[in-house]
Amino acid sequence: MKKHRLKRLLIIPAILIGVGIFVIQKKNSSKPVQLPVAERTTTVRVISVPQSDVVPHLTATGNVQPGKVWSAVAQVSGKVIEMHPRLEKGELIRAGEVLLKIDPSDYELAIVQAETAIESTRVQLSQIEVQEQNAQASLQIEQQALKITEGELQRKEKLLANKTVSYSEYEKEQRVYLQQKQSVQSQLNSISLYPIERKKLQAELAKLEAQLAAAKLNLERTTVTMPFNGRISKVAVEYQQLVNDRLGAMIVADGIDTAEVAVQIPMGRLGGLIHSMEVVNVAEAADVELGKKLGLTARVLLQQGDHSIEWDATVERLSDELDPRTRTVGVIVEVDQPYARVQPGKRPPLVKGLFVNVELKGSPYRDVIVIPLSALHDQMVYVVDAEKRLQRRPVTTAARGADYVIIKDGLKAGEQIVLSDLAPAIDGMLLEIVDDEETLQQLLVSVKGDSK
Repeated sequence: MKKHRLKRLLIIPAILIGVGIFVIQKKNSSKPVQLPVAERTTTVRVISVPQSDVVPHLTATGNVQPGKVWSAVAQVSGKVIEMHPRLEKGELIRAGEVLLKIDPSDYELAIVQAETAIESTRVQLSQIEVQEQNAQASLQIEQQALKITEGELQRKEKLLANKTVSYSEYEKEQRVYLQQKQSVQSQLNSISLYPIERKKLQAELAKLEAQLAAAKLNLERTTVTMPFNGRISKVAVEYQQLVNDRLGAMIVADGIDTAEVAVQIPMGRLGGLIHSMEVVNVAEAADVELGKKLGLTARVLLQQGDHSIEWDATVERLSDELDPRTRTVGVIVEVDQPYARVQPGKRPPLVKGLFVNVELKGSPYRDVIVIPLSALHDQMVYVVDAEKRLQRRPVTTAARGADYVIIKDGLKAGEQIVLSDLAPAIDGMLLEIVDDEETLQQLLVSVKGDSK
């Protein structure tokens, strides 16, 4: 018990010492100084809104395909008796050169047979002509004889009335008259059959002439020639092989006079290229180059190392349907003479399967307000007002490019807009601006369609 009391007595002096120290510190402490509150500023990159001509353009990628593809299918049967010495995959062959020949013996024989039958039929037609002429002459003789017998009958009839001839003699003359009349009728019947016989022979002649034409056509088909300047892409036939129309494609060739590139373009982006007010009837404009009708130009670009190779192209047509999955439409551009101006190691030909870029350009917009696409925030632009404070302003857009937006309403040339991302963006917030001249120059180059 005495020990516990002693411990409690030792605690009291320590408490008294702590209280004394606290009182001394309280007396010596000074009151807190209240500093004025400074408004926070946010540093942002800005540009002055330019007014410029804008050439709408976009770039898409696609694979080169030949403008023409030809498949040679055997239209006649027979053995291959001759083949072009350079009929190999990858070879370039000019239009009109003979690729292969099929044995023509059967078709030459068919021509001879048809010509012989035609000549025989023509002879028969000539015979019909002569026979008809002879029958007409015989008819005239028989008709004259009929007149004579008719006159004799009339004379006997008068004599019978005068009872100078017997009735039996009159009947005899009557029988002669009827026989002659029957002879004339038989001759007329025979003559009426000649036109029918002639038509029959003429029909047979037309049939034989058609057979001759078919035989000559089959003979022509035994020789397979190159229809255009092209490159062989497939050979599925050999020398002395028996071929027929069930064999499929013997030879496949790609045209080298034109090349095509099909690219898929989002409908919204394609609409930004076309801003003509002209109404176009596509069906009636089928014979007009589509690019000219829509105000579109194109070029094909190939990036090779550190330099770009380009070919002028034309917008030929659109694909036949909209891709329901990607909501894109196919645009097909065409390049003339893709194998021309080739420089080994520097400028290759536009061969099938080459992966290239296609740049499409539309008709220019004149003197429009344009801003970087990154400066548009859900149809809102951040504008710097005269007091360097943020103003969120709604705008109406006219068209969009890959990295720019054309503003229809809501902005004026010369106003400053914010390029930096602001989170949060609060109306009235104080800004410290930094001019981004590099972005402005990039924008001006891009809207003129000069970017590679």
